[in-house]
Amino acid sequence: MAFGAGKNLAQKNFAGLAIHDDSLYFVELDEHGEITRQASAELHESCVVNGVIKDFTLLEEGFKALQKKTGKIRQPVTIGLPPGDVMIRRPIVFPKMSIEDIRSTIDLNFEEYFSSRTDTIFDAVIIKTPSDSADKVSVLAATAKKSLVDKILDIAKRADIPAGAVEPMNFAMVRAVPELREGLCIFADNHNIVASWEGYGIFFRTVNNLNNFQDILSTIQFIATQYRRAQVSKIALAGVDFQLSTDSGMGIINVTDPYYAAMGLALRDNPDEGLDLRPAEYVELERRRYSFNPNRLILWGLLAGFLMMSAGTISYAFINIRSLDEKIDDMRGNVDSLAAQRQMLEKKNSELEAERRHTEKILDFLKGDIPVLEILNALEVNQTNGIKYDSANFTLGPLGGVNVVVDGKATSDKDIITMTEGLKESGLFENVLLPFSQRDQLQRKVFKLILTVKDILKMNAEGAAHGK
Repeated sequence: MAFGAGKNLAQKNFAGLAIHDDSLYFVELDEHGEITRQASAELHESCVVNGVIKDFTLLEEGFKALQKKTGKIRQPVTIGLPPGDVMIRRPIVFPKMSIEDIRSTIDLNFEEYFSSRTDTIFDAVIIKTPSDSADKVSVLAATAKKSLVDKILDIAKRADIPAGAVEPMNFAMVRAVPELREGLCIFADNHNIVASWEGYGIFFRTVNNLNNFQDILSTIQFIATQYRRAQVSKIALAGVDFQLSTDSGMGIINVTDPYYAAMGLALRDNPDEGLDLRPAEYVELERRRYSFNPNRLILWGLLAGFLMMSAGTISYAFINIRSLDEKIDDMRGNVDSLAAQRQMLEKKNSELEAERRHTEKILDFLKGDIPVLEILNALEVNQTNGIKYDSANFTLGPLGGVNVVVDGKATSDKDIITMTEGLKESGLFENVLLPFSQRDQLQRKVFKLILTVKDILKMNAEGAAHGK
């Protein structure tokens, strides 16, 4: 069958790139919707599995292989996300309002419609459904992981493929079949079953290797319960291994061209009628890159004319004051340099004074009657294979006692328990406290151990009495 182009093609989105399990498909259109270039590139079997991207290194290899076949691509390309990497919610009914207000409402109440907002990007679009009314609108919203979209945009940039919108592939592919723009229809391929109303997707279901009519039939039955006034009139099948009989009275359309999803992405008629899962900051950057502001150009022209007319006066004034400005700049530079040097010297003096005080404290501390070697030996004796000490700091307590603060890591809670029990039994410490522990990125326990050293004089006296 022949694909049909929309009547009002967007001025910057005449190309589409679809990511399938086994291949990438690229289509480029002219202003009349006619295909001017198309190409495909095979993907490794472990790159995309059941509609989910698994290996971005292999995906980048596919993008670069495709770009070698297409050559230079100048216009932004609408990239289609596989169905397994996108979540599309069933239509939400809102009071009649602008799409900007709707997006803000969804954003403020995100977890009422989707799961966690962490690492999530979303977009929403107003669609048509069989149950629309004059005072309400139906909205389709979709989400994807922001990290995934960022990776795809980075891959496209490195492959020299300019990225336009990033759109769910199953939302876009319905556009490729003109017959699906009238009434309630079904579109199905190996991983997707989409119900559409007048060309707008209203229900999306993902499947793995669709190989019989049962999944399509259950989808039709579900849609019938949601929209009782509408009946499915056409079914379009793309790349499936079975055929449907026309005895049901529904029109059966067989889509044999493997570029159907890429064509649907390229036929992005109006940005306001499509989903775009690019981050807002990326979209703003691209908008500034491609935007043209005639008012700004006129202002720049007027400014250039004014500068040219005033060139003589400005040059004369500049010559007269140039020498004075240079002297003033030199003096200011000298003052700034001296001020900076003074600040550096004051800072260095403060650092040296703090270092001196710290060194004196350490010397006084080490001169005291503290069994430093015994404490360090106790720590070493109770260090199991799973324990690693990062630091041990000796500090004076508020009442004159000595505390040892030990920072370290352990592979398990058992190692920490063994260490603390051993230190308690060493006889050197009054208290062994473990106020803080957590997991680091390698799932090791990061702990802080506070040891209160016993009164040394008291220990010596007790030892002497015991010896007698």
